[in-house]
Order: sequence, then C-alpha cells, then structure tokens
Amino acid sequence: MSLPDQWIVFLGRTLRGHHHDDTMLQQALPPEVEWFTDMKVRVDRGYLGMQSDYRGDQIALPTKKPRKSHKNPNPPLSEEQRAANTALSRVRIFIEPAIGGMKRYNIWYIPFATV
Repeated sequence: MSLPDQWIVFLGRTLRGHHHDDTMLQQALPPEVEWFTDMKVRVDRGYLGMQSDYRGDQIALPTKKPRKSHKNPNPPLSEEQRAANTALSRVRIFIEPAIGGMKRYNIWYIPFATV
C-alpha cells in the first residue's frame, strides 16, 4: 500500500512464484478485521473479491469487461463504465512508480541478511 505521493506505507510478505493478489491480501490483512473502513482504497483487477470480502465504503475497483459468449462475441463496457475505469486509472497511476521502484531495485525479491 502506498500514498499518492509514492510513500509505501505497507509491504506484505513477499512470495516466490505466481500468487493471486487477492489471496495474498487476505493472508496479510484478514477480512475479519476492519482495515479499510476509513480509507479510500483504489486497486486494480487483481483484487476483484475485495469489495465482498472487506468492509469499507470507499473501495473502488475497475469494472471488468464481460466474458465473451457465442451470443455476444465482443461484449463492450458502457461509456459510463469506461469513464469510471479511466478516472480510477488516473488516480492509481501515481502509485505504480512506487511499485516499479521496488521491483527495479529487487527490494521485493531478495531477502536481506542481518548480521
């Protein structure tokens, strides 16, 4: 988690390999505790279960495009949904450089030994 000015305020346990974002969040911050009741939370599509698992009035998730089917081979998002996703992305874009910086310097992946 980070603030809009790219200050990282929480970094969960790092894991090797592929792990779903929402599962790692539930392990680090159990849903039974009210973590996000007084916060504005902006997340990406990796946290689609967050609104149903956590309590909070200000949890904003992007709208996911509907699945393709034989009857609807190219289901579009409505203009309102696209506008809401764009507005959310404009807020979240300031957080991504903080995450990229952590990855660039291998802070997430390399454990540091303390002597």
